[in-house]
Amino acid sequence: PMNPGRLNEACNIVFKNADSTWRKSRRGLAAFFKQDLFREGIDGEAVEWACERALKRGKERNILMVISDGSPMDTATALANDAFYLDNHLQKVVYKLSQNPKLEIMGLGVGLDLSPYYPQSLAVDLSEGLSNQLFFDILEVLRGHHRR
Repeated sequence: PMNPGRLNEACNIVFKNADSTWRKSRRGLAAFFKQDLFREGIDGEAVEWACERALKRGKERNILMVISDGSPMDTATALANDAFYLDNHLQKVVYKLSQNPKLEIMGLGVGLDLSPYYPQSLAVDLSEGLSNQLFFDILEVLRGHHRR
């Protein structure tokens, strides 16, 4: 059919859940080094899923920081729909979920400006390595003082 929507399967991976210690989560976090896991992403659905999980915890403040090196991408979906289908979906999802006062959604763009998707965002350049200033900038985003 014309404009069928998402065609790729969804695969949501939890590397470390909120209640696990960093030490107990080392094995799961090692999966970050498996680059073939990160070829394509349906970011809007992932943000919805993560926010739903966070809200189920019943906390007053929930922060979702999305770390991304690109826009949403699924080749099959892009070919069968308009080129901006997944981009538009992500923008709508973030806008809708940001209306919840218990949710804060932020973007940390690795070599990319994510401000079209996340009003609270920071673009970082890791080509020169990590610095204290980068961590201070991330803290500013968490405080609600974003830079573009």
